[in-house]
Amino acid sequence: MLPSAPIGNTPLLPLSALNAHFGVTLLGKAEYLNPGGSVKDRAAVSLLDHYSASGQLLPGGLVCEGTGGNTGIALAMLCGQRGYSCYVSMPDTVSSEKISTMRALGATVEVCPSTASVSDPEHYASRARSIASSTPNAVHTDQFGSLANMRAHSTGTGPEILAACPDLDGFACAAGTGGTIAGVASYLSSSSPSTQICLVDPQGSGLKNYLSSGSFSKSGHENGLGDTLTEGIGIGRLTSNFASGVPHVHAALSASDLEAFRMCFLLARGGVFVGPSAALNVVGALKFALRLKRLGVVNPKVATILCDGGASYLSKIYSEEWREERGLKGVERCGWEDVLEDEEGGYVERAGDEVFAGHVGGS
Repeated sequence: MLPSAPIGNTPLLPLSALNAHFGVTLLGKAEYLNPGGSVKDRAAVSLLDHYSASGQLLPGGLVCEGTGGNTGIALAMLCGQRGYSCYVSMPDTVSSEKISTMRALGATVEVCPSTASVSDPEHYASRARSIASSTPNAVHTDQFGSLANMRAHSTGTGPEILAACPDLDGFACAAGTGGTIAGVASYLSSSSPSTQICLVDPQGSGLKNYLSSGSFSKSGHENGLGDTLTEGIGIGRLTSNFASGVPHVHAALSASDLEAFRMCFLLARGGVFVGPSAALNVVGALKFALRLKRLGVVNPKVATILCDGGASYLSKIYSEEWREERGLKGVERCGWEDVLEDEEGGYVERAGDEVFAGHVGGS
């Protein structure tokens, strides 16, 4: 692991095989090349800097966070460099590779039941908050609520993307905390107003329906799909980070687990070895690019986030046994012509501002 200085300035990679097949230009921000292996390195630096500068995080203090894994890895890495202790709580769906990495980096890791609701004291986010409040010289970095998260992307990721592709037609990605899409969208809306921003929502998440109606209901459940198996993305509530980006997001569409898992293997065959959330982002970006193409945009340029690398999922989607147990046998043999189940993705445009009056805020 390297010091925090090399975090960011990752390359924007053309996804050449996909682009050649579909006649679009998809560009993936290679966040898996950050020293901690994911886009969450950016948020972790911003959060630690914020709480340190505000005087809430003191030398030798304990940093507490609830995470789907990657933020925990990033915080554990940075806490080791900066002389803090690190406590991480996470749902029991997180890959064993991520848990082992956090522990190797010195973090105390608590695995919580994924069945716990967000209001349950045993929910992974609640546990981090509880440990921080009951421990002297401890801080809950609150990646869901602290806007230091989205600022990492409005000041870093967004400007980097536009500098690499000044004539960008679109940006599409999913949301976990909402920090990445909110920050990038905030920057692009002011610096490149013609660039269209599209949320990619996994099955079981409520954000697509929220954007189109102002209320939450789970995407895909009406078609018999369960909650996503993809780690770290999808939200069933409004976070402060996502709320800050709502005015800058133009549309939303859905992507399924099956599409994401197929895309994992197609990308890997082309030398881009990423995790399922990155693959789901690519699925969504492809659907959005194809929509722009149908609307007359020639060779549309759409960027997305390659959140993390595939090595964290060798025991999951890249395990033949794991796939067979979940009825996913054969996804590794998919071709480009079969990757999309639903090219439209149930595309919806964001509702008018009046629908969100009183919703959008955060601190």
